[in-house]
Amino acid sequence: MSTFVVIHAFGSGPRAWQPQIDALGAEHRIVAPELPGHGDTPGPLTLDRATAAIGEVIAAEPEPVHLVGISGGGTVALLTALAVQERLAGLVVSGASARPGGTDAVQRAVMGLLPAGVLVGMFKGMYSGGRPEYLVTAVEDLRRAGRQTLLAGLRELGGVDLLPRLGEIGVPTLVLSGEKDKPNIAHARQIAAAVPGAELRLVPDVGHLWNLEQPELFSRTLTDFAAKTRR
Repeated sequence: MSTFVVIHAFGSGPRAWQPQIDALGAEHRIVAPELPGHGDTPGPLTLDRATAAIGEVIAAEPEPVHLVGISGGGTVALLTALAVQERLAGLVVSGASARPGGTDAVQRAVMGLLPAGVLVGMFKGMYSGGRPEYLVTAVEDLRRAGRQTLLAGLRELGGVDLLPRLGEIGVPTLVLSGEKDKPNIAHARQIAAAVPGAELRLVPDVGHLWNLEQPELFSRTLTDFAAKTRR
């Protein structure tokens, strides 16, 4: 049995991992913590607070874990790996960034002008993986996180540059990006090039939060990786 600690996207929540919990929970331990500023967990959301919270979760596990992060949760996973990699059996990040992209500042500025309802409308399709059965949960989680947390997450990602430190990661690492997630493919290539021995995999026909879009494929990707890296 492997233990997976899975980190949700900023503006999402632990329920976004329900397909993986359902698929893998009978044979593996799935721990899905809630990041600061989301749901019932007090804010504010900062990368330092998020990393500390995930580090505490990992420290409570009796065996090394496979750490999985998606979107902003992937950046938290990279930071956590740098802090507690001796407690990791493997690292999987998807749709993550380690350094701001050229258009990120413009995106933050535009989103900062939009009311909460408009932001929810913009993100609900992506945060449900484009699947109607996950839409209600996505909207609820976005509203519970709120505009302040969404914008805080974007500000945090815009102010971090992890690339010079990623060479310190010494655990087996899988870097993923959906081929439809065009803005994040360059980020994935950067991360994979910077982490020693990392595997880069561009996944056909999926977008950003593809653990919901193609849950069976995502779950199988995790278990295959864990089987190769179990220690």
